[in-house]
Amino acid sequence: MEYKEIEGIDATTYAGKAALAVKTKARGIFGDDLLTFHLIDFVSLMMINNKFASKGIFITDDNKEESYIKIIETGDDSLITDLEKYLALKDSIKKIESSKEEYFAVINKLQVLADSNDQDSVNRIVEEYLRR
Repeated sequence: MEYKEIEGIDATTYAGKAALAVKTKARGIFGDDLLTFHLIDFVSLMMINNKFASKGIFITDDNKEESYIKIIETGDDSLITDLEKYLALKDSIKKIESSKEEYFAVINKLQVLADSNDQDSVNRIVEEYLRR
């Protein structure tokens, strides 16, 4: 029998089987999220960002509130509409990032188990995630 791992966990252990179940569930969750965020959405985000940059507005995590206010204070309806689209697209990206972080948090807990065949410990880790 060939040795196989799921996310760095021996696939023959209970934790490995749980990791496979979590990975399968994550594919469904990511698939749903990614289906609603298309390549065109990413391109739109870049185009809006470039439009802001051409007006001297560079939105970063450190200055985002000030940048949003600056855009609103221009009174330019086109820029304000673009800001609304930008914020909606950023929210979609955050949702995908959150799903990814949740998945890796579960996998990381499985990877550090002292006994990867301890069914109670594995079940406690994956139960809530799999019930989504």
